[in-house]
Amino acid sequence: MSDLLFQSGDKILFIGDSITDCGRRDEYAPFGNGYVGKIVELITAKYPERRIDYVNKGIGGDVVEGLEQRWEADVIAERPNWLSVKIGINNASRQLTAGLPTEEYLPEWEASYRRILSRAKTELSAELFMFEIFYVATDAAEPRPMPVDAYNEVIHRLADEFNARLVGTSDAFQHAVTARPGELWTTQDGVHPNPEGHMLMALEFLKQAGW
Repeated sequence: MSDLLFQSGDKILFIGDSITDCGRRDEYAPFGNGYVGKIVELITAKYPERRIDYVNKGIGGDVVEGLEQRWEADVIAERPNWLSVKIGINNASRQLTAGLPTEEYLPEWEASYRRILSRAKTELSAELFMFEIFYVATDAAEPRPMPVDAYNEVIHRLADEFNARLVGTSDAFQHAVTARPGELWTTQDGVHPNPEGHMLMALEFLKQAGW
């Protein structure tokens, strides 16, 4: 008997930034050509009898405050049974560019993230997946000191608080880089995955989904 969490009739909503978006609003509609599209393909191929509704609400360049502004229309109104959130790398990048201390900026980010997760739990009773953020410095043409660990500490804490399934992409990318040094997993910016990187993300999600 399958351990896959998702059943026929379930709706799974993915929300986040460009890594989630991946053209889902234009040439790669409706799921994008990234990890979300790969998740849909892999589940459909293995479980063709499951009639699952998938929704991608990623928007390129978004930050957690952007998610909060569009939460009512893009999440609450959709009434998903399952909600996957991948957000934070743009916040980390903007913080770095602005020269803001992590200890000053991060509490605001955490508060915004906590508010949207609270709404998901209280207004939807949705089950949650939360992705770590990641940055593959060895792939970047001009590496930057991204405060990834500090953000992931918050993500881990919120995942525990809201009983979310944690998708450990940061550790997975670091393992991949160690196993295959010199091979790119992102598009030379350390942030946006290439097809192999997106497949890695999809498989890490599916591990948590019982695929």
